[in-house]
Amino acid sequence: MNVSARMHILIIGIGNPLRSDDGLGWAVAEQLSQESNPGYVIRMVHQLTPELAQWMEAASRVILIDANREGEPGELHVRPLSPYAQPGAVGTHHTTPEELVVLTAAVYGRCPPIVVVTMTGANFGIGEQLSPIVAQRIPLVSAAVRQVCANDL
Repeated sequence: MNVSARMHILIIGIGNPLRSDDGLGWAVAEQLSQESNPGYVIRMVHQLTPELAQWMEAASRVILIDANREGEPGELHVRPLSPYAQPGAVGTHHTTPEELVVLTAAVYGRCPPIVVVTMTGANFGIGEQLSPIVAQRIPLVSAAVRQVCANDL
């Protein structure tokens, strides 16, 4: 694919919407998809897999949205990934963002800038509802994603 065709920002919401706060990535991706921004391509996945490298290579920038377990519930984290990430072996059951960076660069000869936006969840049990603290902070996560989209990395 030529460079001029890589004009969209790929936003990937990660998680399981049937596991309470683990569905955060999907909830934010759904909210952003309602904004109808033609510069965004929005996808939702249950987990990161090596096949995502093809989507990533075609983008000008990639933003991964996920819940995490580290920190206080409701904490927002925005972290650019280094193009020199040091992954472990790439697997099919669990792939890390760092592994995707290296895989995309190895297979396609390039990897766009990638930013991981996470929020610490409070409840990862079975359920379709986000915890109150995470649910009320979805606008904060969406705003962080929009800011990353607007800024040059």
